[in-house]
Amino acid sequence: MTSALAIPTAPAIIPAAQYITPDVMAQYQTLEDLPYPLQAMETVMVFIDSSGNIFHLNGPLAGKEGVKFYENLKGEHHLFFEQVTVEGAYMLGGIIDRTNYLMRKINFRVHIGAPGMNNITYRMCEDRWWAGQDEINGGWFGVFTRYSGWRWIQVWPMKTVETQQKRDPVAYDNNQAIWDVDWIAPLPYYSKPAKTSDNWKAANAGPADANGFYHGTIAIPNGGDMGTPVRYLVTGANSGTCYVQDNNSDRMVKVGPIETSDGDVLIDTDPTHKPVLCQNDPYDQGFYDKQKASGLLNFFLQSILTPAHDALWLRVGYLRFLNVCPPYSVTHLKVMHNNPNAEIAAQLPQRYKRSR
Repeated sequence: MTSALAIPTAPAIIPAAQYITPDVMAQYQTLEDLPYPLQAMETVMVFIDSSGNIFHLNGPLAGKEGVKFYENLKGEHHLFFEQVTVEGAYMLGGIIDRTNYLMRKINFRVHIGAPGMNNITYRMCEDRWWAGQDEINGGWFGVFTRYSGWRWIQVWPMKTVETQQKRDPVAYDNNQAIWDVDWIAPLPYYSKPAKTSDNWKAANAGPADANGFYHGTIAIPNGGDMGTPVRYLVTGANSGTCYVQDNNSDRMVKVGPIETSDGDVLIDTDPTHKPVLCQNDPYDQGFYDKQKASGLLNFFLQSILTPAHDALWLRVGYLRFLNVCPPYSVTHLKVMHNNPNAEIAAQLPQRYKRSR
């Protein structure tokens, strides 16, 4: 049987999309009938730069764009952490004081070019690869196996490439070069698309309680292997006050009062993020203007009358979330709102310690 999927033997400058029609797909009865690239039996690794250019670095299509991994690859798999221990003369062994989670550092060798490639094609492949190694915008590194699916991490070049070249890569019509490349990933975990729940609607929650609040529960799965904080999106309410659950706990956190001028409200329980964002938050006003001005100290010593003074983040004050949604579980989140028009949805990022 002739395969409907043509696999180019020579590297291409711009990768062509590969697909099969439903009619052809219906002819395949077993996994072995599929073209080898679609069987996904190898570990597939790709890099997508900030301009959207893709490079197949490992797997059945490795080198299709003239660039692929070469032998050595370090740091892409396991989560970066270190144990901080306490030891002493009168202690038997030591104790673990804390665990530090570090920035991920990935080091690899990349092979640019291929046997039989001409001078111009090699230089175009080389230029395309290095143009994608943008120290400002970075790119995305993706890993796929049939077991883990796709997992993604954002990476940036760590430093200038310092590999020595013994001679001109195009000398003697070789048109190949090997370089050592270092990437960093400030957020060291891999991710999949976040899970988003259906909207909980106060109007469908039954009668309000004695305090005027409508109660509901939102179920959200965490398929990752890391505990992760949830995000709430509050919509449809012109005003009111809501309570949201602090992830996997019995603790409820009050957010409000929400006013009509705020618009939709995002509540982020990640302690490293801003806890409240509003659709109509002012941009570069109030606090930000004072930051840029020379009178920064006056901002902290006296009150100011600016549009941002009535922003939700000032009205709610300090919000503290302490917990996360545990890995490999479904968390049932309690929510409350005193506006019958309110709708609340939950979104949970999917985070993984390893690439596969």
